Amino acid sequence: MDSIEFINHASVLISDGKVSILTDPWYKGDVFNHGWNLIEEFSDNQINNILDKTDYIWISHEHPDHFSVSFYNEFQDQIINKKIKIIFQKTADSRVVSFLKNKNFEVIELDENEILEINENFKIQIFKVDFYDSALLVNLQNFKILNTNDCPFEKDSDLKSLSKKIGKVDLLLSQFSYAAWKGG
Repeated sequence: MDSIEFINHASVLISDGKVSILTDPWYKGDVFNHGWNLIEEFSDNQINNILDKTDYIWISHEHPDHFSVSFYNEFQDQIINKKIKIIFQKTADSRVVSFLKNKNFEVIELDENEILEINENFKIQIFKVDFYDSALLVNLQNFKILNTNDCPFEKDSDLKSLSKKIGKVDLLLSQFSYAAWKGG
């Protein structure tokens, strides 16, 4: 059965009943020099329960509330033992991928627009937005879920360009906090 479960902050778990992808896990601690905290932190047991249901992890970008280094350090053994694959966009500097590979994680680097077929009914694509952000398109049996989380769409033309690439979307997961608000 297909499901989408909100986990915490920018983290959701999307599943087709056989395989699942977890987005942007940050479940403990503060970020941005003690400037941001989670509304609710998770216990190790809660995090392990989430990882038990996870086959892939997608990291949208390298801000610490999306790419939590402490999460990967603390749960390295569980992620490796459960054979969870980590997906990240191909970047010029490969900093995130290098960090993950040095910790022995299995990493899949995707080029923009490249389709990763997880199974016959579950496909994903990454779209680069702005300098370092990325959006995730999940296609579950022709039900399209677009996760734009922190993506800064500053002009209508940015949205129109993405829309031309992906077509109709059935569910949009977007920024829900004040993080991208510039004021005015």
